[in-house]
Amino acid sequence: MISDPTSAVCEPTRYWTSANIGEATPDVLSPLCWSFWGPQAEGAARRSYYEFGILSKRELAVPTDVNELMTGYFFGRPALNVDLLRPFFGSLPGVTADDFERDMCGKVRPGLPPASRKARLPFIVVRGVLAMRRTPERQRELLPRQWSWWEREVRDRTSPADPYAGLADAAERFRDAFEIHCCGRFVLMSAQSTLAKLAVGIGKPELMLGLLGGLGGVTEVQLADDLWQVSRGQLSLPEFVRRHGFHGPNEGNLATHSWREDAGPVERLVESLAARPDDQRPTSREFTGGAARRVAVDEFVALFPTQKQGKARKACQALVVSTQANELSKACFLMAIDGGRAAARDVGALLLADGTIDDVEDVFCFTMDELRALPTNARDVIAFRRERRQYYRTLSLPVTFTGTPDPLRADEFGMVETNTDTVTGAAGSQGHMEGRARVVIDPDLAEPLEPGEVLVCRFTDPSWTPLFMLADALVIDIGGPASHGAIVARELGVPCVIGTGDGTRRIQTGDRLAVDGSTGTVTILERVSRETS
Repeated sequence: MISDPTSAVCEPTRYWTSANIGEATPDVLSPLCWSFWGPQAEGAARRSYYEFGILSKRELAVPTDVNELMTGYFFGRPALNVDLLRPFFGSLPGVTADDFERDMCGKVRPGLPPASRKARLPFIVVRGVLAMRRTPERQRELLPRQWSWWEREVRDRTSPADPYAGLADAAERFRDAFEIHCCGRFVLMSAQSTLAKLAVGIGKPELMLGLLGGLGGVTEVQLADDLWQVSRGQLSLPEFVRRHGFHGPNEGNLATHSWREDAGPVERLVESLAARPDDQRPTSREFTGGAARRVAVDEFVALFPTQKQGKARKACQALVVSTQANELSKACFLMAIDGGRAAARDVGALLLADGTIDDVEDVFCFTMDELRALPTNARDVIAFRRERRQYYRTLSLPVTFTGTPDPLRADEFGMVETNTDTVTGAAGSQGHMEGRARVVIDPDLAEPLEPGEVLVCRFTDPSWTPLFMLADALVIDIGGPASHGAIVARELGVPCVIGTGDGTRRIQTGDRLAVDGSTGTVTILERVSRETS
């Protein structure tokens, strides 16, 4: 019997969200993608909870029951097990279960009791505090090691002696990097929660958004600035690819092509950036944001009694450190994915040469375990799983759902009929802007944005960062204030509303919008006809 590892069935009462984790793998998972994001990521996440004392050693084993997994996979897409994770996050210092659900889902189900793992409290107090202190340093130490490996074994590789070993090595490196990244997410959530509670405590929750931006040192801003230099002839395109080639469209999926393999998408962006004014350079925008944040921090700290001002300023700095470190560890696991991508295609070339498969890309139709001993009906497996993956691409998971989801079909992807001209989400990056909408589903197929346009999209990953420089505002379906899109938008000073859920289905290209990133609202001022769009 031919099975599909990328889709499961769960109990009917289990609550899930595709938010946040859906950003990590924008395209439908292939079986080989699942080998990284399924067992490897689950094992890494469990190790991170062990580091913080939330899980015991006997709970490190990856369960076979989907209901007990932190991440489940439905119709080729991942979803977080909110019910399972609520008490885990509710056990972290400074974080509640409701904080986690609100950050992931954009809202909290009413009537839920507090959740934590009280029996683990002694371990959490000891191990959690130590992990909080150690994690940012672990993230910074990981980067040079991972970069050296990617540079040597992926970017500059010639013909690896054993691509199967290379694939296994990449998977292990992904698991290790993802563990550290998960630890970093805990630290970041704790830092954000602590700062938010301080703001609420002085009756000024609206100040929080000004403290989230202008942090500086975010890796994607350097990526954007290097691309800017390419557009000005100050950096060559090959050198840009040498630095950032592990990025690319849908980069969380192995079965895609990174910029290392195809720099075409970068070339098109360079042409658009060349026409933009010099004062839009990313580092200049980052500097402006940093100056504004310093003023915001001083005003925030001054609202506290003298004896509490040190704590408030320390909380502001903790957010800077944890955000910067979190982006570093994300780059590290993306390098590992690119290593897996390269090794997989090397394996595919070997299988093609001996006649086992008909296309190098067929390699992604198998899990890592299957590649070690291919099934005798390999071509039947390939045909079935290719068909399944194409079918899953016609479906979309709801942002939140209970039980096995009922996905939207392609014929339901059209515009949502609504009586309101307001689209709401979360405040991602402050500021107000009016402009014409450009709905982009696939950045590789889209024409570059024109000045004055608002980028409206389903999700973002680091490969979208260059498009942020071309947008005057952002409207994003999936994510929250701690998501990649919101972080980069704040650093570049671009107003952003995130977590709209269905903004891409309620807004059409050409609609005139008023985007208020401070309140999380988008107003459709003028609609275009469907024929025009």
